[in-house]
Amino acid sequence: MNTHSPYFPSMLLFFITLLQVAAFEEGDRAALQAFKSMISHDPQGILNSWNDSRHFCEWEGITCALRGSLSPYIGNLSFLREINLENNTIQGEIPREFGRLLRLEALFLSNNSLAGKIPANLSYCSRLTVLALPYNKLVGRIPFEFVSLYKLKRLALHRNSLTGGIPPFLGNLSSLELLSLGANSFGGNIPDSLGQLKELEALGIGGNNLSGTIPHSIYNLSFVEIFSVPQNQLHGSLPTSLGLTFSNLKHFQIDQNFFSGSIPISLSNASKLEVFQIGKNNFSGKLSVNFGSMKNLSFLNLFSSNLGSGESDEMGFMNSLANCSKLRVLRLGGNQFRGALPHSIANLSNQLQILALGDNQLYGSIP
Repeated sequence: MNTHSPYFPSMLLFFITLLQVAAFEEGDRAALQAFKSMISHDPQGILNSWNDSRHFCEWEGITCALRGSLSPYIGNLSFLREINLENNTIQGEIPREFGRLLRLEALFLSNNSLAGKIPANLSYCSRLTVLALPYNKLVGRIPFEFVSLYKLKRLALHRNSLTGGIPPFLGNLSSLELLSLGANSFGGNIPDSLGQLKELEALGIGGNNLSGTIPHSIYNLSFVEIFSVPQNQLHGSLPTSLGLTFSNLKHFQIDQNFFSGSIPISLSNASKLEVFQIGKNNFSGKLSVNFGSMKNLSFLNLFSSNLGSGESDEMGFMNSLANCSKLRVLRLGGNQFRGALPHSIANLSNQLQILALGDNQLYGSIP
């Protein structure tokens, strides 16, 4: 038997259907019918499917969520290769019996109400390439046993209540392309071992009460497109070669930390940059980055970064922003920028929605 056999999908469908029958009340149907009764004109006939010939979860425009808990008997479906129960209202714990699913390659349980600890038994699912459990109520540590999940490419555990620090063994999962652990309560430092993840494309560890500095080895991960560490207690300066080593950088988010020093001029080479967010840090000096090559830059947030040198030409970086035709948000307020606004401000993107310049030392007329 394999996952493509006629028997397999019908078995799984039967399981899901049982959950649906238990989940929804007749009151929901009555409420939807009452809504339909008040609609006097439906030119596209969308409400034609809203009748008693089928379950209201199958009515056009209606999406139903599953409620209840996960049965340990799922562990008996030994040929399962993927479980996707995202965006429901599933409660309780993740059954340890999931560890019996030795052929499982992907587990998606995000955006539910799952609680308890992550079962260490999931480490038996050695074929896992995706483990996505974000937006739940999970607690405790990331199980050390996960060191055996050497095929894992995407590990997403953000928006839970996990503790115990970011485990150094994650650096041994050499196939990881995405590591998303933001908005938990890990605490501690960022392990230097994460610099071993040579395939990593996205790192998200913001909002975790992390302290210390970012290991230099992480800045050498050349495939990184998303680097997101905001809302921590990190400090230190950015390496001068940042824009060269992070040559594929698209999203750079380090706001609400304690970074200091100057903004590396090498960021001028980050031509793929789309989001640059460094607000609420302790930087200093002149902003000399040339943004002209960043054709996809849409969000630039330097708010309250302590930037400014007092040099007569320190607003010159604005000239290069005129080339950023997709720029939508430009926040420069709360710094120490001094001087007159360059005339190039009139040439900023016609997609610009937010321009914030307040609480600086700007003078003269508005071009």
